[in-house]
Amino acid sequence: MTISRLTLKLTKNYIGLLSIGLLLITLSSHAQQSFRVPLNSKVEDDKLKKTQAIIPVYKFKSLTIEPYATFGIGHVKNSKYINIKKMPLMDRCIDTAYTFIYFAGTDNPENHGYILAIIGNYNRMLRYTTHFFIDKNNNLDFTDDGLAYEIPFHTDSIVVNLKNSQWKESDYEVKFSRLVFGKNLIYKELLEAHYKKHSGSKTFTKINNCYREQRYNLCSANFKSLSDSFTIGIKDMNVNALYNDFETDMIYIGPYNHPIISEDLIAYKKGLNKTTFQWNEKVFAITEIDPLGKWIELKEISEAHATKKLKLFRKVPKLNFVNEMSEKHSLKAFRKKHVYLYFFNDDLACLSEDTLYLRKLNDEFGQNLQIIGMNYGDEPRSMRFFKQYYHIPWIIGMSNREINKTFFVENLPKGYWIGKHRRLKGRNYTPKMMYDKCKVKFNTN
Repeated sequence: MTISRLTLKLTKNYIGLLSIGLLLITLSSHAQQSFRVPLNSKVEDDKLKKTQAIIPVYKFKSLTIEPYATFGIGHVKNSKYINIKKMPLMDRCIDTAYTFIYFAGTDNPENHGYILAIIGNYNRMLRYTTHFFIDKNNNLDFTDDGLAYEIPFHTDSIVVNLKNSQWKESDYEVKFSRLVFGKNLIYKELLEAHYKKHSGSKTFTKINNCYREQRYNLCSANFKSLSDSFTIGIKDMNVNALYNDFETDMIYIGPYNHPIISEDLIAYKKGLNKTTFQWNEKVFAITEIDPLGKWIELKEISEAHATKKLKLFRKVPKLNFVNEMSEKHSLKAFRKKHVYLYFFNDDLACLSEDTLYLRKLNDEFGQNLQIIGMNYGDEPRSMRFFKQYYHIPWIIGMSNREINKTFFVENLPKGYWIGKHRRLKGRNYTPKMMYDKCKVKFNTN
C-alpha cells in the first residue's frame, strides 16, 4: 500500500470515528433536551364514560334567578341573585326553562364557576325542537352569543363549544344527552326528589327534562420513540378551557394506546422539574404545557434513578392468576424451578423471533425452566384459540391492571427471569436473551 493510499485510509477512518463521536455527543445532548409531544385528540377517561352527572332544568318565572351556588343550602339571606339583562329571541318557543352549565372560563365578579342557559321548548312531552341559548360570555345578555343550539325531538344529544374569555383560540366541549324514557326509574325518582328538595326558590321541572353532562376536557396523545412508548394527557380539572393551571390541572401517563384511568392522574406542580413521572425504568420531567392543551414538553432526567422497578436478587411479589381456562395458578408453585415471566398481548403474540425463542426455551430447558406468558388486554376466549391454534405448550396466564402495576409492567412485551425461591435474577429480558442465559446456566451448547 502506498503512503498516499494509507494516508487516505487513515483519514477516512478518522473522519468516520469523528462522525460517530459527534453522533454520540448529539444523541447524548438530545437526551438532556426537552422534546415536544403534540396532543392531537380529546378523549374520554374511564370516569367520563361512567359519569351520570345531571344538569337540572328549572322553570323560567322572571328575569331574577337564584344562583346555582346556593344549591343544597336552603334560602340564604342577602344572597346576590342573577339578573338577566337581555333575553334571546324565542319566537319559536312555547315554554321556557333554564339551567346552569359548569364552566369557569368566563368568570366575573358577579358569577363564578357557572354560566346560564335558557331552554326553549324544554318539555319533551310536547315533541318540539329544543333550543339552547347559552350565555357564553357570562354577561347575562343573550343577544350577543350567536345562534342557539338546537336539539330536534328525535336527536339524543348535542355538543356545546365554549371558550375562555382571555384566550380566543381556546376550546372546551361539553356534551348534553337526553335521559332515556322508561329506564333507570328508581334512580330517576331519587334524583327528582333530590332536586326538588334542595333547589331553594327554583322550581324543578321533571327529571326527564334534564340532561346528562359529559365534559371533554382531557387532551392526549400516544407517544412512541425507539425506546419508549406511552399515552400522555392533561386534564383541565377546573374546566376553564386552559390546561396549565398549577396545582389544579392534572397529568396522565399510562400504557400506550390504552384507555385512560382517572385514578392514575398526577398533579401539575409548580417549578422546573417539580412534575416528574417514571416510565419504563426512566424518570421524565414535564417542563412546559401549552395553555390551550395543544402540546406538552418533556425531558428525560438521566441522572435520576427510577424507583418503580423490581430489585434484582430480591424476592418478587406474590403472583396468583388464572389461565385462559380460568384455572388457578400461583408463582409459588414453581419455586423449585427457574421461571421466565413474559408479559405480552395479542398484537405481540406472533412475533416471529419471540415465539421462536419461547419454543426453544421450552423444548431445550423445560426441565429446569417454567415459561409463564402473562397476557394483558385480551379476552380469555381469544387466548384459548391462540393456545390451541399455535400449539402453545407453556402456561398462559391472564394478567390485569393490578398485576401489571405490581410488576411495573408499562411497556409490552416485558420479560423477567425469576430464580428458585422467587428471587429476581434479571429484568427486561427478551426470549432470546433468556435463551442465551439458559445456555450458559444449564451448560448447553
